[in-house]
Amino acid sequence: MLTRLRLTLAVLTLAASGVAHAALINLGSVTAPQTVGFGNSWTIAPAVFADEFRFDLTNGADVSGLIVERDWLFGGTDVRLLSLASNNYLAFDLTPATFNFSGLTAGTYSLFVSGTASGIFTGYRGTMNFTPSQTSTSVPEPGTLALLGLGLVGLGLARRRVHA
Repeated sequence: MLTRLRLTLAVLTLAASGVAHAALINLGSVTAPQTVGFGNSWTIAPAVFADEFRFDLTNGADVSGLIVERDWLFGGTDVRLLSLASNNYLAFDLTPATFNFSGLTAGTYSLFVSGTASGIFTGYRGTMNFTPSQTSTSVPEPGTLALLGLGLVGLGLARRRVHA
């Protein structure tokens, strides 16, 4: 019986040590305003993890979020780096418990979550709250309006000269 217990502990030790974990999870299409959940959990935690959550943003948005580390039994999870990337956007957050990314335009984005985990039954969960970006409409400057008015006056005078 003691041999069986030692063998079981040896197998669990080998399974839990030095393992790296990477996952790609597609969150689908997102249209602000919308809230999206993400996360990962492990029965036997990897030593290091790096997860990618990919989504397609259909309109301009700002995003804020929260990550909760789940430490269930004999171990823990430590999320250390959070980043958001696309072809034209890259931002990092070194304090990932809460995060904010602003000025996102429509396109495909990847949220990267990385850190360390140990023990049994650990993981993390998070939410992203998308709100529409506040875009300002351009207002014509007075100089532009004055130039337009002068042009119209010039056209009127030219037309009057042709008819006279």
